[in-house]
Amino acid sequence: MTTRPPSTEPPSTSPAQIDPALDLLDELEAKAPKRALAVFAHPDDAEFSSGGTLALLCKRGWDVSVVVTTSGNKGTKDPEVTPQYLAGIREEEQRRASAILGTREPIFLGFPDGYVHEDDELRGLLVRQIRLHRPELVITWDGFRAGFNHRDHRNTGRATYDAIYPAADDHLYYVLDKEEGLEPFRPQAMLLAGTRDPDYHVDISPVIRTKVLAILAHTSQIHGRTEADTMRMWEERAKAAREAGDESASPYRESFTKVLLRR
Repeated sequence: MTTRPPSTEPPSTSPAQIDPALDLLDELEAKAPKRALAVFAHPDDAEFSSGGTLALLCKRGWDVSVVVTTSGNKGTKDPEVTPQYLAGIREEEQRRASAILGTREPIFLGFPDGYVHEDDELRGLLVRQIRLHRPELVITWDGFRAGFNHRDHRNTGRATYDAIYPAADDHLYYVLDKEEGLEPFRPQAMLLAGTRDPDYHVDISPVIRTKVLAILAHTSQIHGRTEADTMRMWEERAKAAREAGDESASPYRESFTKVLLRR
């Protein structure tokens, strides 16, 4: 399990601007420290939505941190299971999944599942994580997608966006962070998962099995699904894309809305 301490590398005083016409990950690798932060609502959100991208970043030498706003203390049909017991199980599943992907050990903010609020408390906690880890790239839910079916997803995505701008980069927001020596910081880019009209696609072919194994680490949620079952699902999805005439895209990909944050 990855337990590296947070990076203490100072921010660049004059970061090179990202060219929107070029590939985002390539641009970030060429022009900025390779640090990313994934912020999602529940254990397993990161793996299902972005696990391939996170695994690919780790494979390419990125320092990747994962924040989960809940401990996943709901999501079972077993009437004998308590919220506390389920939270313990799901946190441990997330730790195993993160180890498979190659990220740091996950950080749990511990809000009850179903009760994540888009408020100043959550925003401040996320500001602290941004100032602590200083990611150039943040991956989170698209909280602005109309009709998103889970409020925890919506609120986590919106709070993350608001934490990035303007709060994390303004020293007058959450001033107690200064007592820990945490300086203002603004990432250069975001990738929004679960978006309706994606404009950025990541080819996860080299790490598709890693993504699948990370998903399967969430045993309490996959209901006996096997590696073969999950790979078959991806293969059927690829076949459907080819039959629909989509020959240009990788059959194994994750899709996002790209947001550039000038600084």
